[in-house]
Amino acid sequence: MRRCLLSISIISIFLLTGCWDHSELNQNAIVTGIAVDKGETHKYKLSIESTSATELNPRTAQGLAPAIVYSIEGDTMGEITHKFNVAISTHLVFSHTRLLVIGEEIAREGILSFMDYFDREREIRDDFNIVVAKDGEAVDFLRVINDYQKVSSLKIFPQLDHMLKEWGGTPGMKLNDFIRTYASEGQVPVLAAMIISGDKEIGGSMDNIKTTTPGAIAKIDSLAIFKYGKLQGYLNLQETRILLWIQNKLERTSLTIPYEDQKFFGLRVIHTQTKIKARQVNGRPQIDIFVRAESTLDGSDKEIKAAKVNAFEDFEERSNNYLEKEFSKLIKKMQTEYVADIFGLGEIFRDQDYKHFKQYVENWDAGFKDAKINVHVNIEIKRSGFRNNSYKIN
Repeated sequence: MRRCLLSISIISIFLLTGCWDHSELNQNAIVTGIAVDKGETHKYKLSIESTSATELNPRTAQGLAPAIVYSIEGDTMGEITHKFNVAISTHLVFSHTRLLVIGEEIAREGILSFMDYFDREREIRDDFNIVVAKDGEAVDFLRVINDYQKVSSLKIFPQLDHMLKEWGGTPGMKLNDFIRTYASEGQVPVLAAMIISGDKEIGGSMDNIKTTTPGAIAKIDSLAIFKYGKLQGYLNLQETRILLWIQNKLERTSLTIPYEDQKFFGLRVIHTQTKIKARQVNGRPQIDIFVRAESTLDGSDKEIKAAKVNAFEDFEERSNNYLEKEFSKLIKKMQTEYVADIFGLGEIFRDQDYKHFKQYVENWDAGFKDAKINVHVNIEIKRSGFRNNSYKIN
């Protein structure tokens, strides 16, 4: 019996060795960035950024280009992605994609047809960032060489995440987030928008990292609003932060509050919480947004005497009034200019008062435009830093 089991085990070892779908490392190329632009002769121009592992390793780097960017045109994403071997000798691996850049021109025409491919393709994961190339082509962003991280997509991916965590200037939208938001009955999707500051031709050469001031750099610029799958317009970074605040996605940020003419004081917001109540009142949706935040005083043009009782009351009152106006301004802009609920208030209204939301299922735009939206901000200043009293400022 033991001999029989031993024989079976030995035979099994030989049968289980090997891998039917093995692939050698030198036969693969890792794609970290994808760009989609409008084609000249076909519907799309798809560009991929394939990294050079040798140049990313300080021990083996020879000062050559850290990545290869190549473009092909076609009418469907599936055809193009499997056609790159007309010029590239290796198998492209898309599972490590970090960034998808969408050109402004194709974004205005509509992005749903090619986004459907990325949503269906099993080899592409859904954890990459998506941005719109404002005032230019998407492929240019894959060509900019950076100092700290030479490969453009590997630099932009953490740049977007850090901006979200430290200041709140990007929506942190991944593929699944976009698809879910677009399919919802009460929210319009948004994406981060970026620009190339400087000369994009210099940005694509190694000279871009040989000076203390780069010739070109990819910068987060604004927020792109999509409606019916098409780009409608942009919001600035200040408005982007307010959007995140309403959505309760803001972690930390820094505020500059005007005090008098050309005089300001700064706050570092370290904790926030936003709660929203939605219901039908007198035949129209009423939404109340309650924002609470803790902050520290980050410098002031006004004299500070922190040791006094209620020393921060004036700062807090001015901060609350300022933010309530800024919140209301953005909400009114979205209700009148774009008629687009980027905040997801319709989703909250559906969850909290579905009985009345049912009348807006087919057209939440009408409900959002007519909604009465109130904002209540309560900022508390907990500390004044290492110093209690400030210098006397004239």
